[in-house]
Amino acid sequence: MRRGHIDRNILFLCEDNSCLSQIAEAAAKHLAPPRTRIFSAGVKPSTIPAHVIQAMQELGISMSGQKSKGLAEVPIQDIDLVVSFGDAHKKCDNLPGRAKVETWPVSKELKPEQASFAPISAIRDERDEIDKRVFALFLDHWRNTT
Repeated sequence: MRRGHIDRNILFLCEDNSCLSQIAEAAAKHLAPPRTRIFSAGVKPSTIPAHVIQAMQELGISMSGQKSKGLAEVPIQDIDLVVSFGDAHKKCDNLPGRAKVETWPVSKELKPEQASFAPISAIRDERDEIDKRVFALFLDHWRNTT
């Protein structure tokens, strides 16, 4: 059977787009199947802490070119899947109705505006968990295209 081609646009959404959604964006870009566009945004964008970038570099994943951004910088009407960290999606009234929303948990140490102060070990733990979830997300993609 011939494998179908699905264009998919995924948005990783969190409160400040400084840590969790940035990690997810970098991991997803690293693992993304063809014809998949990856975005991240925050309800109130902030700055990406240096130790978040360092944690991704430890896996050989570059975050160069990534910056913290708000929803206005994302083609929101093209989004098919919103992966919301915590309740970030509930604070956005302009998400497309057709988009599926999947909620991923937020650790107590990495609540919005706390990533800058979190120990690198907490960033690594969350990075590893997000990496597993992103991998599983794309495994589902391949299962659905055969």
